[in-house]
Amino acid sequence: MDIKKQIIDQRVRKLLEDQPELFPGTDQERNLSRAFLLLGVSAYLDMDVQEAAQYLTDGGNDGGFDAAYLAEAQDSRLNVVLFQSKYSRKLESEANFPANAVEKAVNTIRAVFDPSVRMELNPQSARTVEEIRSFLLDGAIPYVTFVMLHNGLIWNREGQSCIDHAFGGQDQVRFQYFSHQDILQAVDRARPIDTQLAFSGKAIQENFNYKRVILGRVSVSEICRLMEQFGDSLLEKNIRRYLGSNVVNEGIQRSLLEEEKRQNFFFFNNGATLICKKFSFNGLQEQDWLVKVSGLQIINGGQTCKTIYQTIRENPAVDFSQTYLLVRLYEVDDTEDQGVIREIIYATNSQNPVDFRDLRSNEEEQLLLEKGAEGLGYVYKRKRDNTSGAGTIPSTVAAEAVLAVWRERPHLAKYRRNEFFDKYYTEIFKDLNAAQMILAVLIFRYCDLNRKQECARPGIREHRPYSQYFLAYMVGKQLLAHFSLKLAALTHLNFNQVNDYFEQQKEALYQRAETAMAELLKDYFHTDDLATIDGRTMAAAFRRFDLLERYLKNDSWWSGHMAPGQED
Repeated sequence: MDIKKQIIDQRVRKLLEDQPELFPGTDQERNLSRAFLLLGVSAYLDMDVQEAAQYLTDGGNDGGFDAAYLAEAQDSRLNVVLFQSKYSRKLESEANFPANAVEKAVNTIRAVFDPSVRMELNPQSARTVEEIRSFLLDGAIPYVTFVMLHNGLIWNREGQSCIDHAFGGQDQVRFQYFSHQDILQAVDRARPIDTQLAFSGKAIQENFNYKRVILGRVSVSEICRLMEQFGDSLLEKNIRRYLGSNVVNEGIQRSLLEEEKRQNFFFFNNGATLICKKFSFNGLQEQDWLVKVSGLQIINGGQTCKTIYQTIRENPAVDFSQTYLLVRLYEVDDTEDQGVIREIIYATNSQNPVDFRDLRSNEEEQLLLEKGAEGLGYVYKRKRDNTSGAGTIPSTVAAEAVLAVWRERPHLAKYRRNEFFDKYYTEIFKDLNAAQMILAVLIFRYCDLNRKQECARPGIREHRPYSQYFLAYMVGKQLLAHFSLKLAALTHLNFNQVNDYFEQQKEALYQRAETAMAELLKDYFHTDDLATIDGRTMAAAFRRFDLLERYLKNDSWWSGHMAPGQED
């Protein structure tokens, strides 16, 4: 029996035991499948299980996808990651991912991304489809990665034939298999990587300022081998998600597949920058060094390496033996040279979107939030790990909530996760204390929880699936107004008082925000009946800044609709 399957099954069952609130109902078989889905989504998207739960759409009328993640990209592109999960309780079996499930996924893509197709969907799936179509309405080009989660084998030839027939030559769609082995590798990726790296031909090795570097060329087949063996574990300090295609990746792939360009790939690509704690090689050998490395990480060129890996795997008949990549390998001790590593990553990734969460995790703001949260009875997770539970706040959730609630950016908080710890880091975390951070998260989580509840009230039911970020902002503003507080005055000294009031009045605060939002939207759309506004248009409205400027930041509108002291 596959030991890795057993380990994943153990983790699935432990997740059911540790976080029962994530599993409504008493159907054990269904809950086991949902737990596996949660593990897979959290591993693939590199987020905590509680975060991943908000992207689940599984259930009756889910439209053929069990979870969905959307992220805005450059060049008017929308990266969409859809998941379909199949979990087998027969751990001894080696079944393929069902071909009919692949066919269903193909049909799902055709339906979801064609706005003219009507779909009967559950509320969560309907909300996701309307959001996707609202982007299409704005002219975005979707790039879709359909991830098949399974604790068995990849789909068979029939399944692949279905994909090829539907999307052969179509660069907007990519199918990816993500197995129990991939999940386990992602969960355990913090382990140091000790391996060897084969340089081709002559290379340069220099010692300066008490540091060492090797500069040379490495076969793309060697890069593929590393990615095959270690996967995203190599990218802990770089980009850990491969959410879809973009212009750069497509250019890399074309260079690899066109014969003339393939021979000169070394000159066309900026290469990759790697760091390690230590490297060694036979210095008496003139060329073709086999370098032993410990603690290897790719800090720049992660997308290049993943594209190389995907391209080679998908084109086994192509000869890549004479295709090389420029590689810079630095020997840097991350226990002593964190500042140096940070500067190298910043410098080498200046033109690329990078998830800096772990890189920022040791900065003073993060350490102070951790200490402050502990003093208030909460656990602030500066780094990604596998722990969770009541009172636990991942830094990504904190960033999302603070950007929406206190920083007046609810329209950006949902789709800019990749920029929280880069572009928006200072705006989010500067002068942020633990009391402010925790309250933002509590408000945001309450609003998001209400979003999942169906509502029959006209005017409310039309905007509830899309407005939670704006409602969180409105609830936060009401809280401060009730206590006549500026945000800076919200500290550990009055945290319990403000939090107690929120817990007692949160339903009234939320309902008043929802009602006011309905009136706002009627004025915004010039209609007394919000049912006449389709979901795509409604979703698009909450990605725009003018709702904030025209209404929520307008003192006269706010005082007329959201004056404090009106709670039930």
